[in-house]
Amino acid sequence: MFAMHSSKVMGFIRILTMNRQDDAEEVFQNTCMILWQKFSQYDPSGDFAAWACRIAHYETLKHREAMGRIKILSDDALELVAEAALPISTKLSERRTALADCLEKLPKSQYAIIRQKYFDGATVEQIAETAGRSSHAIYRELSKAHGLLLRCVQRKITEVLT
Repeated sequence: MFAMHSSKVMGFIRILTMNRQDDAEEVFQNTCMILWQKFSQYDPSGDFAAWACRIAHYETLKHREAMGRIKILSDDALELVAEAALPISTKLSERRTALADCLEKLPKSQYAIIRQKYFDGATVEQIAETAGRSSHAIYRELSKAHGLLLRCVQRKITEVLT
């Protein structure tokens, strides 16, 4: 069950930790541990993602206290953010899944450029040099790929909603 909802839980935690990578990872690990320890308390008729996110919320509060940082948001404000974050993390999870499906459907040449740029962190100039093409040509390919991905993701999200 956790594998199905882990990206949603991590998205929720990222929102609550304001995208602080180290904080998000630590809260995520603590949340995983607590979920494992308290799984016997989970009501199978309930929403697992909501239950997991509630635990993540408490773990975020504990982490904030343990870090002793200046709090940008009060605990009450964080509570409001947590309430708003669950539907947002669900949408982000759906979009990530759609994007992963759409990436697999890209033509191989465009997928290779997207992979180099966004997964490997290569610059357009590096990609162009490796491919023996101009930077302008790589920018055009990226633009085409972005358009295909955008339309594909929007189509998949629309299919989910209908």
